[in-house]
Amino acid sequence: MQSRPLDRTLAILAALAALTVAIMVVGILTTRGSQDFFQSARSVEAYAAYLETPLVPFGLRLNLGLDNLFMIFYGAFFIVLAARLRAILDPYLLGTALASLMLTLILDCVENHHIMTMVHAIQNGLPLSPADGELQMIASQVKFHASYLAVLLFSFGFLQFGRLGRTIAVVLWCYIPFGILISVTPMEQAKTLVLGRTIFFVFAFILSAVLFASQAQNHARNSQ
Repeated sequence: MQSRPLDRTLAILAALAALTVAIMVVGILTTRGSQDFFQSARSVEAYAAYLETPLVPFGLRLNLGLDNLFMIFYGAFFIVLAARLRAILDPYLLGTALASLMLTLILDCVENHHIMTMVHAIQNGLPLSPADGELQMIASQVKFHASYLAVLLFSFGFLQFGRLGRTIAVVLWCYIPFGILISVTPMEQAKTLVLGRTIFFVFAFILSAVLFASQAQNHARNSQ
């Protein structure tokens, strides 16, 4: 497949991914409902109390629904990106990057549906054990760490796309230490770090949309 169609596809997918996360953030700020609360182990009573907060059940379902959509966009983006970089990066490096991203995607999917299962159990009086939250916390952390490896490896490809590509690589590198710090910081004290991690990830998609839209335009001009 030629580079121009890939670049246009990447620009569209990056824009959709960034827009989806932006809507998710607005929903979280408006309803206070977020999956983040379920990404750390807590007592069953704490989960139940959280779901009793006004607007939180709706906000949580909205957040998870949008995140399910985001998974499709970012998963497709990185698959197409791997195809775009196949002539630039070593195939073993690129294969490891894509495998790590696919692991992220699978664990993200499991996480979302497990959270909804927990919410269903709590709201319908079904048994729920502390182990559910503990396993959820482990899966969430493994998911994020797989993503850190994936974006680090993919960043080497972005370095080949000039100044804007190098900027995207730096943004992705900044995403990683924020995530590592979150994994060892008590959740109640990590809100600023979580926001920072989100900002860097979304900013990388915004810049990627600009980069690949520009690449597609350059290909169009060169072909004329």
